[in-house]
Amino acid sequence: MKFGERLKNARLDMNLTQADVANELFITRQTISSWENEKTYPDISSLIKLSNYYHISLDILLKEDTEMREDLEKKYVSTNLKKIYWKLNLSCFILLVLFIANILDIVRLGIFYIPLLFMFIFVGMSTDNLAEFDRAKSLELKYTWEKYISGDKGFKYTLIIPICMFLFGVLCLCLHKGNPWFSFIFATFLIWIHYDGNRK
Repeated sequence: MKFGERLKNARLDMNLTQADVANELFITRQTISSWENEKTYPDISSLIKLSNYYHISLDILLKEDTEMREDLEKKYVSTNLKKIYWKLNLSCFILLVLFIANILDIVRLGIFYIPLLFMFIFVGMSTDNLAEFDRAKSLELKYTWEKYISGDKGFKYTLIIPICMFLFGVLCLCLHKGNPWFSFIFATFLIWIHYDGNRK
């Protein structure tokens, strides 16, 4: 028996309407309907509430329903990977700020420039690998603004950051400050990565 059927049968056995259950669990009737029709699945906390309310063990609720278990596993993986994903993005941002500060002679990285550059590349590659895994498994790790600049919403939006980097390089040239070539190379590199990624 599927998960939705078990929920519906348990509710009918107790002579309850979807509205009755929704009121008890502080959710909408549409949510109960969606669970019973298996359009969506409850999260872990809601699943425990359902188990207690209907006096059915979690083992029985999940038995023989692989789709439900896969959905729960996906939510668990997504929650944990999101923390890693944001730490990688934060690392990328901090390193990028350091490089820009170095270009503008605000800080002098000196000999540390090369290892930090490699670190930036490795962190970027790790983020890209995680993004590929996200696309394959539909974990929805990204927020809407990230989808626009990463290529998920189309190639034209991926030009936002390269154009900003190019304009930053032009600003460096106009102000005669720092080394603008890093900005131009970085902008070209980003365009190449996104163009190559969109061809696959």
